[in-house]
Amino acid sequence: MAEITGPVRVRFAPSPTGYLHIGGVRTALFNWLFARHYGGQFILRLEDTDEKRFVQGAADDIAASMRWVGIDWDEGPDIGGPHAPYVQSERKELGIYQRYADQLLASGHAYKCFVTPEQDEAMRAAWAASGARPERYRFRGPERDWTPAQTAEAEASGQPFTIRLRVPMDGATSFSDLVRGGDQITINNGDLYDLVLLKTSGMPTYHLAHLVDDHLMGVTHVIRGEEWVPSAPYHIMLYNALGWELPVFAHVPNILRQDGKGKLSKRKDDVSTNRFWERGYLPEAMFNYLALQGWSFDDKTEIMSRDEIVERFTIERVQASPARWNPDKLKDMNGIYIRSLPAADVADLLMPYMMKAGMVADPPRPEDYSYLTRLTPLVHERLEELQQAPEMLSFFFQDVEGYEPKLLIQKQMDAGRTIDMLRAAHATLNTVQVWETGELEGQLRALAESLGVKVGQLFGSIRVAVTGRSVAPPLFDTLAALGRERSLARIAAAAAALE
Repeated sequence: MAEITGPVRVRFAPSPTGYLHIGGVRTALFNWLFARHYGGQFILRLEDTDEKRFVQGAADDIAASMRWVGIDWDEGPDIGGPHAPYVQSERKELGIYQRYADQLLASGHAYKCFVTPEQDEAMRAAWAASGARPERYRFRGPERDWTPAQTAEAEASGQPFTIRLRVPMDGATSFSDLVRGGDQITINNGDLYDLVLLKTSGMPTYHLAHLVDDHLMGVTHVIRGEEWVPSAPYHIMLYNALGWELPVFAHVPNILRQDGKGKLSKRKDDVSTNRFWERGYLPEAMFNYLALQGWSFDDKTEIMSRDEIVERFTIERVQASPARWNPDKLKDMNGIYIRSLPAADVADLLMPYMMKAGMVADPPRPEDYSYLTRLTPLVHERLEELQQAPEMLSFFFQDVEGYEPKLLIQKQMDAGRTIDMLRAAHATLNTVQVWETGELEGQLRALAESLGVKVGQLFGSIRVAVTGRSVAPPLFDTLAALGRERSLARIAAAAAALE
């Protein structure tokens, strides 16, 4: 890539048609990283030209999702800027898009099209009936060949019309792409159709609106998903028709599902940004993981801080081949970030999940904070999602309901021997003067030796007795945190359950 010497201005321009797809966050992040790496500006703009799919509240969700990951913006709908407004429906009311549509009409690069949707369908059907392949159908409005008088007559009759781009019938359109090393991408104009620029309602389509806004807002680099590559020739034509300098294009790879079969989908995959913070992913982990979805520093370094990624990010290291979403790898990375935090900080992060599960008071009392702070080190190393904590810690807050004999009875043991072992453990623990981990471990190890059983057999049965499960936090820390009364009561209940 050529050296960047001038000011960098990039944008992320989502449509408020629902929650923010995690793939959209990745594209926003690449734009943000590019801007921050080169000391440029990052713009947030809302492209709400799709009136039918507009979702109330989606704009707030988009902003909240971006902020959660750690993406801020220098200009945008909420903070304004020198190119306000930053919402396309508001810009439409100012006549911005109509002005440039009229300019395209005047120069002959666009025309008024009076073809109705029904007529378009009939034209498609006629194309197919002729034996031509349906997928090769390319709309060319008959009005592109009308005289000004014919257009004026149709308009005077009150017929609704769209404004379409007059795409050349022959030739090709080429452009270079940074992600592909500046290589030229060429698309034959015969494979294109006459694109709608302005709807009958006067609302611009994405193709006109985003391009006008990018130019007026001084966007220097358009970094977007590779699904926009087929549309790029239209945008090149529009830039040229309006006499504007082209921005630099960089089409970043799509993110595929884990099995590699198709792109991540809003409809089929759990990819709402909200779901990740609800499940307890740390924003630092998500930031790190998303940066690696299509980019790498050296093909081996994975854990990097926000500042390190900003310093190292370049478009040259963005791959052209699709990235692949790996929720297991994301979960592992989140666990690394959780373990990097002090246990006291993790306890604060866990409290909302414990409240939601009904395990602590809402709002929490001082004793709730104190107890959770004590318990957190017991699960700190095992957490991969914060939402796992209530299940991992549930037996500290709820009684064990029922015991499974197959869990209580360890290998090479039977019910009778297990009952005797648990009763002996109860008697031994009942005499412990100082209820702390070291003393508890010493007493129970001595008991195992005196009973002639393996420590694993004794400890395993006690673990199930006090937690109700065979996999749990360290036994002696668990006993210490449960306290004498609850520990002894559960051991007695487990022995009774085997009788």
